[in-house]
This record gives sequence, structure tokens and C-alpha cells, in this order.
Amino acid sequence: FFLFNTQNMMSGTHASKEQKEQKVHGTTDKVTEGTDKKTSADYYFDSYSHFGIHEEMLKDMVRTKTYMRAVTQNPHLFRDKVVLDVGAGTGILCLFAAKVGAKHVYGIECAEIANHAKKIVKENGFEDVITIIKGKAEEVVLPVEKVDVIISEWMGYFLLYESMLDTVIYCRDKWLADDGILLPDRSSLYVCAIEDAEYRDEKINCLYLSLKKMIIIGCVKFVTMSMDSK
Repeated sequence: FFLFNTQNMMSGTHASKEQKEQKVHGTTDKVTEGTDKKTSADYYFDSYSHFGIHEEMLKDMVRTKTYMRAVTQNPHLFRDKVVLDVGAGTGILCLFAAKVGAKHVYGIECAEIANHAKKIVKENGFEDVITIIKGKAEEVVLPVEKVDVIISEWMGYFLLYESMLDTVIYCRDKWLADDGILLPDRSSLYVCAIEDAEYRDEKINCLYLSLKKMIIIGCVKFVTMSMDSK
């Protein structure tokens, strides 16, 4: 078990609905709000600065326990190894790796939640083993040239929604040792066609009927005008 002091973290840090919807990473579109100008990438990282979204992910037991088992049931992959966590968030994966005996764990996190992650690491007594580095993975400098393991929870809705895969691949190519391990290193995306009759009626049939009605009314008016002209 790990300590997560949420009292201070949750104070004024819940992401708004609009912020959660602004998860478009890696673009340079300008968004003007008053005199404040932010890129969509700024909104992306800002949405992860609020504890609310991390609370949701931590409470996702399927997600969290799957990573926990992957680490704790394979301690030989982490023991005395240098580990890199890409997109560390609250540092939960860093804690898992440290608990099973990692030599050192580096967690990269660009959002403000990195400051809370540092406190969480300290409260759990791993400040000598875990180093949280705040910044973009493409811009930060690691104290080591290579790492033995890269672990990351990069999957989003429809697998690729969060657009983190490019960053994970960048870190792999730059820092992972030749005999290193990437976790996870493969994924599967299953696509199945479905029919939602209610949604179809609401969005498509309704429009079709409206257009059909407009065409019929237009034809009736045309015929009436033609008959009047005779």
C-alpha cells in the first residue's frame, strides 16, 4: 500500500469538463482567452495538472491492478535496474518499480501534478530511489545515458486517443538500452461495427424526414403557383 495525501492535492485542482476535452497533444494551434494565449498542448498538460483525472485513473482497478501485477509478479525484470516512467502522473508506477527493488526510477511528467508526485514519493520513503523530473520528455535531460526498463501508461480512449505513443517511442529510441525492456511492448485494437437505431433515428432519419418534408412542401408550392398562373 502507498500513501496518497489527497487533501491538499484536491483543493481547487479538479479539471473542468472543458479542460478534460482539450486533450490534443503535439499541435501548435493558438487559443486566445482574454489576453492569455495557450497552445492546445498547454491545455493537454494542464488537464493532467488536476488531481480529479488522476483520482479517476487510480480508482480504475482493472488498469491499476494490471500494472501492479505486471511489476510485482516480475520483480526480476526490475531488481537492480534503472527504470524510466514516461508520463509518471502521481508516480504510482514509479512506486511499484521501487517497491520490487529497482536501482533507481526516473519519472518524467510535464503537468503540475509532478510537484505532488514528488511529495507522494517522499511520504512513501522512496525519495532516494525515485526522481521525478518535471518537463516534456522530448526536452528533459536524464542523469543517465541509458535505462534498463521503460514503463508507461500511455493508452487512451480507442487506444491512441491521448497521443502519447509518439513520446514513448521517442524515449525508447533515445534512452532504452539495447537489451532493455519496454512495458507494455505490444497492444491489440479490436474494431466491431454496431448499430444504434435510436442514435441513427435521432441524427440521420430525423434530418432525412425534415429534408423530405421541405422538398414536398416546395413541390406543392411550385405546383400551386403553376396552377395559379394558368
